[in-house]
Amino acid sequence: MNFANDYNDVQEEFAKEVRAWLDENVPKDLVRPRNILKMSREQWEMRRGLCRKLGEKGWLYPSYPAEYGGGGLGGDKAAVLHIEMAARGLSLPPLYDSGKLAAPTVLACGTEEQKRRLLPPMLKGEKITWQLFTEPEAGTDEASQQTNALRSTKEKDYFIVNGSKIFVGALYSPPDQFLLLTRSSLDAPRHQNLAMFIAPADLPGVQIYPLNLFSEGTTSQVCYQSSDSAPGVKHSVFFEDVKIHESYLIGGDQDGWKVSTATLTVEHGDKQTAAGTGAAFIPRNFMVEKFLEQCRKNPRIKARLRQNPHLLNDVVDAYIGGQIERLFLTRNAGLPRAGKRVPYAGPQTTLFIKNQGLAMTGYMARVLGPYALTSDEEWGMEDGLFEVCERAGLCIAPGGTPEALKIVISRGLRIGR
Repeated sequence: MNFANDYNDVQEEFAKEVRAWLDENVPKDLVRPRNILKMSREQWEMRRGLCRKLGEKGWLYPSYPAEYGGGGLGGDKAAVLHIEMAARGLSLPPLYDSGKLAAPTVLACGTEEQKRRLLPPMLKGEKITWQLFTEPEAGTDEASQQTNALRSTKEKDYFIVNGSKIFVGALYSPPDQFLLLTRSSLDAPRHQNLAMFIAPADLPGVQIYPLNLFSEGTTSQVCYQSSDSAPGVKHSVFFEDVKIHESYLIGGDQDGWKVSTATLTVEHGDKQTAAGTGAAFIPRNFMVEKFLEQCRKNPRIKARLRQNPHLLNDVVDAYIGGQIERLFLTRNAGLPRAGKRVPYAGPQTTLFIKNQGLAMTGYMARVLGPYALTSDEEWGMEDGLFEVCERAGLCIAPGGTPEALKIVISRGLRIGR
């Protein structure tokens, strides 16, 4: 079976256009740190500028309908954009932005007026979105929301929001808007008491505080061609009597569960449902590649392997895991192009990547020893890649915990939990 990802003639012609455009528009002094915390505000703003330029071309969200600001491209050309960006250490969009979840939510559940009002700013890179689902008392169980959005008794077309969210956002704040899940009724039963909003982030009563964490992102965010999608820092967001107009409500007052299901379907890896935006290309896992390269070429690591031959089992397992991941991603990239949808395919891959990330922390710690655990310029390796990935491998909750993904997979297979 041929797993090559070579361009066909049409793709190659489009790739020439993309390369020429990128040569002209990617800032020459753009840096690509593996540790996202090393990205300055100036560098972050450069990426925002690149976002807007890509958006003007329709290339920021290439597979979304052109009528809403997307590129209207098929999977083959969208793959070219991803591949050519990745070759330069960049991604689409080239920074952390939960618009990747908000856009399919609006597309699936918004009114036509909302699609035309809310989608273009996201798809053109004009607005950065943060996803606000998790609360101190509501993580995987999204139906347990405690942040209230209750209709005002005086101004019926407004909701009054009180509560807090946690583990949200990215390196630089504030964003432009929130994808905000709330409780909209104190009396309705679970799953019938939620509401979803695309809410402006600068409303009076909103307060945002940084929440520095152990990891800058998940394995998939820091280990592929670009680390632009890694959040770096998370935040807590507090709402105190915040007024949100009903025009920002996606779905009805009590449709939040249905709307959030559309969001979570994409977040859990099933991207085949969102406006034809299925997996467009096969990313390279730099963590596995660089780990194997150190085992082959680094004299210190080769000496460790000679002295401890049992560690070769870890090297082999890392290689096999990387190949399984590649084959999962290859399959997922091919499904939309073949006009097929396999509901469990995305969550299955996401679950494997999470478990593989955990396993890699052990492989690297044992084989590379202390060199994997430092970003020191003299003792560290690969510009601190392994130290960043050691921490990222432990970050398995975002995008669905392993247990939640198993439930999603079982539903896709129509079997019991």
